[in-house]
Amino acid sequence: MNDYSSALPCFSGGLSLSALIAICTSCWYISSNFNAIASQVLFSKFDVNEQDVQTVLLAQLLTTSQLVLGTIFSITFFTCHRLVYGKTQGNSKKLFKKKVNVYDFIIGVLHYVGSMCTNMGFAYGSASLVQCVKLLEPIETLILMVLAIIVRDNILSKSWDTTKLEIQQIVSIRKVASTFIIIGGTTLLLTQKSMQPNPKSITFALVSGCCMASRNVLKKTTSSSNNSGMKGGQKEEVSSHGAFVAGVQSFTFITTMAAIPAMAVTLLCYVRNFSPLNALVSSLFKSENGALEYLGRAVVFHCLYNVFSITVLSLTSATTHSLMNVGKRIVNVLAAAAYFGVNLSVSGKAGICLAAVGAFIYNDNSAERINSLGKYFARDKRENGFQRKNSEERHVDSQISEEVPLVDSSPCKMRINVV
Repeated sequence: MNDYSSALPCFSGGLSLSALIAICTSCWYISSNFNAIASQVLFSKFDVNEQDVQTVLLAQLLTTSQLVLGTIFSITFFTCHRLVYGKTQGNSKKLFKKKVNVYDFIIGVLHYVGSMCTNMGFAYGSASLVQCVKLLEPIETLILMVLAIIVRDNILSKSWDTTKLEIQQIVSIRKVASTFIIIGGTTLLLTQKSMQPNPKSITFALVSGCCMASRNVLKKTTSSSNNSGMKGGQKEEVSSHGAFVAGVQSFTFITTMAAIPAMAVTLLCYVRNFSPLNALVSSLFKSENGALEYLGRAVVFHCLYNVFSITVLSLTSATTHSLMNVGKRIVNVLAAAAYFGVNLSVSGKAGICLAAVGAFIYNDNSAERINSLGKYFARDKRENGFQRKNSEERHVDSQISEEVPLVDSSPCKMRINVV
């Protein structure tokens, strides 16, 4: 899986890729709105809040259907793509030859658990409530990134001074301030009477956000490792079409790995002749209240919004993706409130504005720093700072041609080499 975010400013196709990001983000927002609304309507067709077993089974059935359809769609896409383009586009061919490693499986499991918890949140609470809680995802991403640095440095036996230096590249006063602003805005939203906060729904939404943030951080980390073996010339020629294909390729592996445990749990219930699941499936097909139609909508739009979400992630960074997620959540809150007739009070509207301002402040151009997490942190700052200062002008041309992202920190400069 290639990460093209660092290449965007460095080639003439940057403008077209920017347009692609804008289009994919818009489609991501729209399909996410339809998915959230369809999911909540589906659960409202059943009296699931009083029956925990049926609630879990319906969420499991919905999640499995969403992941299986996503797998079928993406594999079909690549099959057709390969027939049309053949060897002229290598990304589609790599889909069938990529070796699955433990990180792919972990990312898939995180995606499955996150999707399952999101659906459980829709079952116990409103779509607006779930999206409000998931406004905290950028904060979860930041915390997980810091924990990843600490754990990795302990494994590599790095000094605490080096660890603090690396954390300072990610955590800043600006981020801390924006974190409190986002939390304040979310709190104002959740304290509305019309929001009717449900503890179970809030818990599942928090777990879902944590799983998705972990997925994004791990995915970007492993993507950086995969890119380390590529030469600079291999990254220069990147088209919008190739970037989109790479995004769907990533989605294919993630959703396939997530569909495996989802299908295993569902099939286990069928093999053991679990009567509540059989009764639920039977009622879905016999229901005359449109439940099956909304199940189909929730499945299709879940597939579409994940395709566009993963595509945007492949073009940007984990932090930028989380920032865009905040924008998506705000749009989701407004759309769900409008559809279900939830009246937002003055404090609720102020909360949305605060969350939006906090998300804007949160984005302080740290995308390249996040993308470089892994084994590519710079060596000791004191060793390389003055050497870098003396040779900066001499190496600037080679840095541009090789697309090496730089991370500066005053008073010395630290270089992160991703070759």
